[in-house]
Amino acid sequence: MALRPRIFISAVSKELRNSRQLIANTLQFLGYEPVWQDIFGTEEGDLRGMLRREIDACNGVMHLVGQCYGAEPPKPDEQLGRVSYTQYEALYARQRGKRVWYLVLDEDFPADAHDPESDELAGLQAAYRQRVKADANLFHTIATPEGLKAKVHELRNELARLRRSFTVWTTAVTALLVAIVALVAWQVITRESPSAATDERADAALVARNYAAAFDLYARLSDRDPANVSHHRHVEECARLGRLEKAMLDRYLALVARRPESAIFHNYLGNAYLLVDPQDKDGKGRGEYEAAARLDPKLASPLANLGILAHRAGRSDEAESFFRRYVAAAPGDAQGWVNLGLLYVAKVEASPADAPAVTEAGKSLAEAVRIEPGSAAAHKGLGRLWAATGRKKDALGAYERSLALDFDQPEVRQQVELLSWESGGARFPSTQADDFKTRSGTAADTNVPAVIIAMRLIDQGQFQEAEKLCLQWTGSEPENPLAWRLLGRAYEGQGRTAEARRVFDHVLGQSKADGR
Repeated sequence: MALRPRIFISAVSKELRNSRQLIANTLQFLGYEPVWQDIFGTEEGDLRGMLRREIDACNGVMHLVGQCYGAEPPKPDEQLGRVSYTQYEALYARQRGKRVWYLVLDEDFPADAHDPESDELAGLQAAYRQRVKADANLFHTIATPEGLKAKVHELRNELARLRRSFTVWTTAVTALLVAIVALVAWQVITRESPSAATDERADAALVARNYAAAFDLYARLSDRDPANVSHHRHVEECARLGRLEKAMLDRYLALVARRPESAIFHNYLGNAYLLVDPQDKDGKGRGEYEAAARLDPKLASPLANLGILAHRAGRSDEAESFFRRYVAAAPGDAQGWVNLGLLYVAKVEASPADAPAVTEAGKSLAEAVRIEPGSAAAHKGLGRLWAATGRKKDALGAYERSLALDFDQPEVRQQVELLSWESGGARFPSTQADDFKTRSGTAADTNVPAVIIAMRLIDQGQFQEAEKLCLQWTGSEPENPLAWRLLGRAYEGQGRTAEARRVFDHVLGQSKADGR
């Protein structure tokens, strides 16, 4: 049995081998086991049986849709007609109820060197690309290799849901596994019509920001499979983004009324109450979480939710108890360790001399980083911890790591800029020095922290100047992840995608090494 969730990467080998390897490297970094099958058209016999075995053993499929048709079986498939092996991989996975991510590559996407295909095969592939786009399935359009890597990272929340499902799966008994497979097969066979709710159609509506339609589709999916927590999470996401709080509340009130024994329904009714009343003034959300925890002591989510409510209310001891129970029940969830770590960070910020809280905060956040080295939240938490204890240089390093992993964090950027004045690090002369201010508000020295100059140059679109600066900066601080991240952004701004990809790979490699 695989120890990590397995993701099958479907692509035409001769065209997209390097792109497939890029996805494989990224998935490995995120903690998944990539699987693929090289097919070059020179193999003898029918390879579909082998592909079915590989896909059956995987938890999901990432399907790259390029310009090449690739090799095909010796005769058309009885159910699917004439399809290439690569097309068959995605179609078979959908038949089996697997999650399929369609990554549609632009015509200008840089492919590997390969011999051109016949007009007939090119036409078949062009028609397939149109079907993928027109079938209302979820697909992502990708223009560059770095965009491909970024898209895989954007999908990490969906992958994380798959990981949680996988964790439950690995602890189940064999009889239960057989039952689940049988249920999935039954659902595929008895799918009512092309207009029936599917994950792909629901995901497509969500991506299109048609939140009301996505809410309805996910709700129908969860009605079909009430134990599938991912569908309930999507219902909540649509309610939050689409301001459908009342619809979600009404839905889960009705579900709890019909099945009061369902811990999952009570948990999401609690979430619905909090969407309507984030402060939970009347305690209804808390009451539902407590009911969920009583009904199913093995369900971890209510424990985290109760911990968050207790933390918000200032009941830190109670919050700590819930968070401890949660990480005991779900030790592989990095966010659970982040929640526990941030609880202790808040104690340290209130009392920097609280040595036990410092120790526990550090241990919890370090565990989160070990589980998920790319967790920007965990590194941000470490930045808060070190800042609260006066370790400004360590705080700057943690904030820089967090910002390198997720640049869309204005509050972290602010901390990096402030701490860079106080904590040393690379500085360079700047003709714009008068524009920069120290934390106290006085004019800065003509030698300005490199991070501030680099971010300013990139904000202004001066990518060549930013490149020159970042090259100097990485030379003086080769272990600084933010220096490399900003160098990558400078390359990206100039359209130098291969160099940007190489630099971003370096940042991810640093994160993975730090997580060991």
